[in-house]
Order: sequence, then C-alpha cells, then structure tokens
Amino acid sequence: MTDAPSARDLHAPADMVRWYAPVQLLQTAGRVAVSTLLGDQLDRRILRPAPSHEPTDFSHREQLVLDFVSDSGDGWNPTYAVAYWATRPILRVHGVHGRAYELPRAGVLVFGGDQVYPTPSRAAYEQRLVLPYECAFDRSEPPHPVLFAVPGNHDWYDSLATFTKLFLDKQWFCGWQVHQRASYFAARLPHDWWLVGVDVQLGSDIDANQVEYFRGLAARMGPRAKIILCTAEPHWVRTHELRDRGARTRRARDGNLAFLQDHVFGRRIRVFLSGDLHHYRRHATADGQIQKITAGGGGAFLHPTHVLRDDPLAGGYGLRCAFPDRRASRRLAWRNLAFPLQNPGFGAVTGLLYLMIGWNVHAALGDYPAAAFLPALSDMLSATLRSPWAATWVLLTAAGFVAFTDARRRRLRVLAGLVHTGAHLLAALAVTWLGGQLGRALALEWGSAAQTALGLAALLGAGWLVGAAIFGAYLLVAVNVFGRHGNEAFSSLRIQDFKHFLRLHIRRDGALVIYAIGLPRVPRRWRTMVGADPGEPKVVPDDPHPDTLPRLIEPPIVVGPG
Repeated sequence: MTDAPSARDLHAPADMVRWYAPVQLLQTAGRVAVSTLLGDQLDRRILRPAPSHEPTDFSHREQLVLDFVSDSGDGWNPTYAVAYWATRPILRVHGVHGRAYELPRAGVLVFGGDQVYPTPSRAAYEQRLVLPYECAFDRSEPPHPVLFAVPGNHDWYDSLATFTKLFLDKQWFCGWQVHQRASYFAARLPHDWWLVGVDVQLGSDIDANQVEYFRGLAARMGPRAKIILCTAEPHWVRTHELRDRGARTRRARDGNLAFLQDHVFGRRIRVFLSGDLHHYRRHATADGQIQKITAGGGGAFLHPTHVLRDDPLAGGYGLRCAFPDRRASRRLAWRNLAFPLQNPGFGAVTGLLYLMIGWNVHAALGDYPAAAFLPALSDMLSATLRSPWAATWVLLTAAGFVAFTDARRRRLRVLAGLVHTGAHLLAALAVTWLGGQLGRALALEWGSAAQTALGLAALLGAGWLVGAAIFGAYLLVAVNVFGRHGNEAFSSLRIQDFKHFLRLHIRRDGALVIYAIGLPRVPRRWRTMVGADPGEPKVVPDDPHPDTLPRLIEPPIVVGPG
C-alpha cells in the first residue's frame, strides 16, 4: 500500500505541514501575533500552582534507559518512523565503523518541545502526535514506561491549553504513564543522575514558581549530583550566533534561564538537551564530560546545519558532529530552485501581486508598450509612478520584503529587501510587456475586453510561476551565500528525512552513554498489521530502501562516571 495508515483511518495520514500555503500563512501569523502580544497576560504557569509532589524517583534502579525525542508531530512518515523505532523492545543499530548494538527499549520518554505543528489544537495533537504514537506503542502489560514533556513555542501558541489537557491533566499518553503535573519536571535517576525539564515559555522566560521549585530541588541534591537539563531552545546556539550583536547577546545571556544554569544548578549540569532546531549538532568540552546537544529530529521538517557557526562556543565547547553535515545541508538547499513545485499554493500570493501591479500599469499606459523591451520598460516605470494604485502596491511590496529580510544590519536588510522587490517588479513589468506583444500579434485592440483579459490572465499565470520561482531563488542565495533565512529556506522544502532521537543509558557503573540514532531516510510505504496484540505496532515499515534502517550518527558518547 502507498498510503501511510493510522489507527483510526488507514487512508488519511497527516502530510507534512505546507508552511507556504496562503491559508496556513495567515493562520500561523495570527496565532503567533496573539501569543506574542498576550503571552504574559495568558501565562498559564502563573495560574497553575507549583507542583508539591516529590520528583519521580528511579534512583533505586541499577541502570536506566531514557529516550529524548523533540520537534515531533508533523507529517506521518517522519513522526511515525521515530515512534516506531523508539518503541521496539530491542533496537538493533550499526555504528559508524560497522559495530552492531542492541539497545533495550527506554523506560522513560522525554518529549523535548514542539510536540505539534503548525499550531496547537486538540485535532492537531490527535492527528499528528497521538495517532502515530498510539499505533507504535499502545498500553501493554506492566512495567509501563514513563513520559515527561517540555513545551515548546508551538505548544505555547494557545497559551498551553491543549498541552495541559494532554500531558498534565491525564495519567496516560498512549502506552506511557504521565507523571508530571506542571509544564516543568524533575526526576531522580540512578547513580546521582537527575533529569530536569524547564519551561521557557515564548521568550526564554522562567516564572518565579519554577525558579523556586528548582532552587528547592538543587538544595536536596548531593555533592556528586549530575544533571541532564532539557530545554525547548538551544540557548547556547542562540547566544553564540548573536555574540557579535552586543546588547542582544547580553540580554540572551542574562535571562532567567542563564540564572538557573549559573546560580541554581551550576556545574552540576553535565548534559544539555534541546530541540527547536530540526537537526543534530553536538558541542562538548575537550574532555567530553559536559555535552550540549541539539536534537530536534522527532518529525518536523529539516533545518540546515551549514548556516551556523562552527567555531567553539564560549567556554571552549567545540563542535563534534552535525547531521546532516554541512556539505549535504548546502546541497539540499538547491531544491529551492523548484520552489513553485514544492509550494504550489504560494503562487497565489505572487500571482495576485503581479496582477495588481500589472493591471494598474496596463490602465496607465493607454496603448501597447513599445515593441522593444528597454524603451517599453521606461514607459512602464513611468506609468507605475503615474498610477497611485500601482505605486502603492510597489511600496507595500517593498515594505513587506524589507521586513521579511533576515539580515544582521538594518542597511543590509533594506538593500536586500529592495533588490528582492526590484526583481519582482521587473518580472511583473516584463510579463505586462509580453502580454501586450501577444495582444498585438493577435491583432487585439488595446483596451478591448479580449486584450484586457489576455493581459490579466498572463499576469496571474506568470506571476504564479515566475514570482514563486524568484522567491525560491532569493531563499537559495540567502541561505547558501549569506547564511541567512535557514528556517524559511528549509521549511519550504518540507524535508522528511534525516530524522533522529537520543537514547541515553545510565549504566551500572554510573556512566551515562548517549546513542544518537539517525534515520537518513524515513519510509514512504507502510503495512498495516491486522489484529496486532496490545503493545505491538499496528503499522510496520514496508520500504526496502536500506537508508530507512536506524544507525548511529556517531560513536556512543560516554559521560562520567563520577
């Protein structure tokens, strides 16, 4: 079968989010605007009392296996691929040197943020997160694994209302027991390891209840305590990328999250885990005893790795591994040349823009544009300035592209926005000229219904295709030449592959071993298992491609003991 099945409707899997579909753009922009403007007033953490219960205690166990999965809940293929492999009783993977590993299923699952895309709702969580994990691992016989979840910015777009109902007000998530009752959590692990999950809301902000909770937790930790800290954003990457921007860097470093790290937990934090950026990148100290890992490969579209700096972070944390590597990431960006095919609906935006500019220029010309293009271009530019509506559309377009441009300096933003606008204006006028020449060739009278309809149809159709192509070319140049617009250039591609998750094993000797498990390609075909037993997957991969099998991204990372 070619369609990816789900538990309740075997023929309606979730597709990857189409970020550039016009309706989706408006919906997402509206949610983001409301949450940004009213985020502080609708902070659900303030309304919900601080948890009074004891942290979940696993310290009596000799060893523990824990999975970290972040940025899931997008298309069926990548989300279910991660869920399927993470829930196998024994996961068999090959390392970079051919060595085989057999890893037991995790007793703890941590969702690291952004559990659903594009915006949270009950239906979105059900289709994009609950159903894949329900198909992979529903309730089975005890012992039951435990789940914790850190909310990301996409979970916060409804002020955490749906996240609260799904993870905080219930005792079960599919086959996992839910132990947390706040948007942040802590668990005591074997051999003086601790698991801490922090909720940074939308502005890297930690509320007072949360700070006090973690202060009390830190006071109870012994001198040999070692912390695995889970946050929804890799603040070490953000700070590093902003380090040449003065005040902005200082604000990023002086926030409550930095206070929690520097003054509450301090050097006890041995492993930093985060998602938000949908790729794998690991930084570490020279001795490897403090790790900072970005692992946002749970199901969302791929983010590039080649746009980020590869020099050491503050404190001497060097870049140890990236997945995909810089060369593969740069190569994938070239797919933006097919932007109109990847995002067919976006052409409606550029088509309407070209139509409005060309229509008003058409009305102001009064006759066919000159047969030669350059003289005609001068006439059409003059007509644009004479037409208040055409000039207004051009100015609005320029303002929009300047605001959209991702540049470090204001002058560069203005320059790039105007160049982008100029490319679209030139294309719109060229289409207007071509429409006029076609009308002349067909002996249509200027201003007649037939000639006007032909010109407008040409503007809409060419604007749909050419405008989207110019936009894609802009994203390609921005991401591959200037290292900007990484999010916009790769959300357009909706790349399903290069997914991953982390499996952390606290061994009997107290050492922590981190396995970064990668899926270079996620399956495109699935087979339904009719009458599957409880706890068994309802759907299994049916794709023979060898890259769909899990493998280690890099050799196992050992932290500790001691």
